[in-house]
Amino acid sequence: MYSIIFTIISCFLIIYLVDQLIHYLRDTYTTKKTKDIVGYQIKKYQNLMDELHENKQKQEPPDLTSNEVKLTHADLIAMNEELNSLITDEMQ
Repeated sequence: MYSIIFTIISCFLIIYLVDQLIHYLRDTYTTKKTKDIVGYQIKKYQNLMDELHENKQKQEPPDLTSNEVKLTHADLIAMNEELNSLITDEMQ
């Protein structure tokens, strides 16, 4: 009877000691793998935003201010006279 109890206790003790040894060796001699979930999601979001900004810039129409028409002083005077004549015609 005592031998069966002693065998059971010694088996549990051996199993416990082996388990502790495995945990110690794993924690001491291996590198821990950590997953940076938040940083990964931030990078993914930033890449998406950069891509959207690039696409938006490609789709914007070209700047039309570079194709401005240069009016001379004589052109402005002629336009002013034409507007004045239209206004006076409308009032009469």
